[in-house]
Amino acid sequence: MPARVSVNAGSRLHAGFYYVGRSWSIRWGGLGFYSATPRIRVTASQCNGLRVEAGEWSGDVLRALELLGSRDVCLRVETDAKKHVGLGSTTQVLLSASLAVLAVRKKLQRLDLDLVTKIALKLGRGRVSWVGTLLFYYGGFVMDSGVPSLPGPRPVAALKVPEDWRFILVIPATGRGMSEAEEDRLLREPWEPDPNIQWLMSMGALRLASGLARGDLEDALRGLDMVQRGTGSYFSKLQGGIYRSDLSAIVEKARGKGLVLAQSSWGPVLYTMAYRDEAGRVAELLSDIARSTGIGARVLVSEPRNEGAKIAQF
Repeated sequence: MPARVSVNAGSRLHAGFYYVGRSWSIRWGGLGFYSATPRIRVTASQCNGLRVEAGEWSGDVLRALELLGSRDVCLRVETDAKKHVGLGSTTQVLLSASLAVLAVRKKLQRLDLDLVTKIALKLGRGRVSWVGTLLFYYGGFVMDSGVPSLPGPRPVAALKVPEDWRFILVIPATGRGMSEAEEDRLLREPWEPDPNIQWLMSMGALRLASGLARGDLEDALRGLDMVQRGTGSYFSKLQGGIYRSDLSAIVEKARGKGLVLAQSSWGPVLYTMAYRDEAGRVAELLSDIARSTGIGARVLVSEPRNEGAKIAQF
């Protein structure tokens, strides 16, 4: 029988950026988490010709497989994630699809960071942040070493998220975030952040990573809030404020209830963290807040995914 494999992956929640400094260009470091939900599952098997069922990613996946010289494979993507909503789903889908095809062709059983990096570079991933690629490999939480990064990404920190913590994801019923083409155009000439923004980014990143390492949820949330305010201040002229202008009402109402909400990338996904036994209450509160703004939202509670993508043969 033809080999059949699956690659199972999670979703990236971007926490923001910290400023590393200027070399031949402005260099950014990124931070983020791996969420078990929304999950991504890609199945692949040998067949005659190239057949892809990937919903709105079909064109992207076909182009990726052409770049990798892949033929004679049937591939299917299963996920309820969407493109350009802040979950880094395009990177997760393309890496999963590429590794699934390699697993079919070469009986690949486990991931190797150099291989993942090589594929990511070939597919044009990591232009702004390496967080999604590193999370695909490590899971948990990563703090990358900055972009541009040659020959490839390396983590400054790769940590487990405490198992009794939960992510509460808010997916507002509003417009999607920027496409990659829009992002590339806007960030073609980055500008130097002022010292206050640099401080918020860098000190927030350290506090977030330190809080995670010590299992201190309150401190981790304070660090996340600092990173978000620094990153949002830097990009405020592109998105209409520290948070996207159409999301600010949800964020401010949540803050009034003592909750820290982070915007993942360009949004619209927002998220926070809570202990497992408090996550349901926080999710209900955030649903009420989103409803009260007139926007409404889908709210999910997710475990952290403390492992990277996994290959299974069946």
